[in-house]
Amino acid sequence: MKTNANPGDYVEVHLTKQIYEGVLLETPKLEKGIILLKLDSGYNIGFNKKDVLDIKVVRRAKEEEEEIEIKKDREKPNIAMIITGGTIASRLDSKTGGVDPLDTPENLFKFYPSLFEKVNVVKVEVPFMKTSEDMNFKDWQKIARTTKKLLDDNNIKGIIITHGTDFLHYTAAALSFFLKNLNKPVVLTYSQRSIDRASSDANLNLQCSALAAISDMAEVMLVGHAFFK
Repeated sequence: MKTNANPGDYVEVHLTKQIYEGVLLETPKLEKGIILLKLDSGYNIGFNKKDVLDIKVVRRAKEEEEEIEIKKDREKPNIAMIITGGTIASRLDSKTGGVDPLDTPENLFKFYPSLFEKVNVVKVEVPFMKTSEDMNFKDWQKIARTTKKLLDDNNIKGIIITHGTDFLHYTAAALSFFLKNLNKPVVLTYSQRSIDRASSDANLNLQCSALAAISDMAEVMLVGHAFFK
């Protein structure tokens, strides 16, 4: 079977009795007999090439978009963000099915424009990118030092820290001991579903975190919409 489809294209995969739609992903070198597809649900599915009758391109992958310019609104308060990893701070790579960090205000604006409705994100720090279960006390110290540096900036009203869900409460507890006599909010948040899924809680959690970050609650806090499952 020959096809002109490339990784990142939105395609139809035709089997004998069924047609699947989604984004064509790059196939790992050790799995050349497999075709990988990211479904609209956000889940990946694989097909044996021998079972695929045809792959039709519905639309081509978008070329890299021009750099986004964010206009700062003087009427809005300024906040900073610390990216440490987790689902909420990652974007889908449509070619590989993997994720890349959202490590600039421009990237955040592209994927979470609602975050900027109430605030200006003027600084983004990325001390590291880790799954939360791999963090240890040295990582908590690094987050605390980064947070303290941003808290000392008089131009910043509050801070949002994005984090993985599994050990989020460990980091929150550690920061509450490390950061004493706070006069600004320090907000940790997360998402349980990636932004490419319709059920993602990322936008809601970031919007609520932004409101908490500009509030008068000068403490370390967790903001999220629901119980972990």
